[in-house]
Amino acid sequence: MKLLVVGASGFLGSRVTEHLRARGHDVVAVTRPGRRERAAVAEVLPVEADAGGAEIRELIAGCAAVLHFGGVPDPEGARRDPARAVRENAGTTLNLLEACAQHGAGLVYPSSVRAAVDPPPDPYAMSKRLGEEACRLHPARASVLRLTSVFGPGQLVPEGATGAIAAFAWRALAGERIVIPGDPRRTRDFVYVDDFAGAVEEVLDDQRWNETLTVASGRPTPLIEAAELVKRVAGSGSAIETPGGKLAAGENQSYPSGSELAFTSRPLPESVELYVDWLRRHTPAQGRG
Repeated sequence: MKLLVVGASGFLGSRVTEHLRARGHDVVAVTRPGRRERAAVAEVLPVEADAGGAEIRELIAGCAAVLHFGGVPDPEGARRDPARAVRENAGTTLNLLEACAQHGAGLVYPSSVRAAVDPPPDPYAMSKRLGEEACRLHPARASVLRLTSVFGPGQLVPEGATGAIAAFAWRALAGERIVIPGDPRRTRDFVYVDDFAGAVEEVLDDQRWNETLTVASGRPTPLIEAAELVKRVAGSGSAIETPGGKLAAGENQSYPSGSELAFTSRPLPESVELYVDWLRRHTPAQGRG
């Protein structure tokens, strides 16, 4: 199957690109001009194109589907520049939908479980919800995947990784304090990135178009327990601090974790072991300030 992956130099885009190529798919990897430099770029060998520009439309010709991993990927970035988040997470989606309709391709739009909340709790969730609405209203074939907390190889804090387990593991291996502000018992549903990549392939193989699907393990984990697990796996003496305090909108709450997509999701302890093992080989001590 010929596929186009937008945002192929990012954490999710690069890992999904590698997975799909290993499975025999013909993947055109695309990244925006002026991207953040990441180690994954050398692996996926992307071409440069703006997902919101006209030039990307011709790249979609001949593709069965487009996977849109581009955009503003985190709540903090969206809070800093809400207008950019809407353009990158919703405006580019509309541009890709237009091109998909023109060339007969389908669009897979990774969103967030935050976007399911009414009203969306923060600018990031709002921007993702607007992208979902574009998929729902546009005549092109599209499927929305609402993600929980995906983590794993490819996440490096110095390259901008913001996920909880990525932060916990980096600090644990560097011997630094692990700080959990707000409610340490709030939960996240953690999914290993390679399991997520397999779920994406299942969506494509099964032609799950015009659906909104939550991709989750179904096992919510309190952040304090996730931190303790990471510390134990890393063999770290790092202290875990829970100072409490008020957090930005959307950060101090838990989100539903029931999956609407059947896929294999390995247990969290196994996933953390795999990630910590990978991270040990990527010299986290260099990340110390």
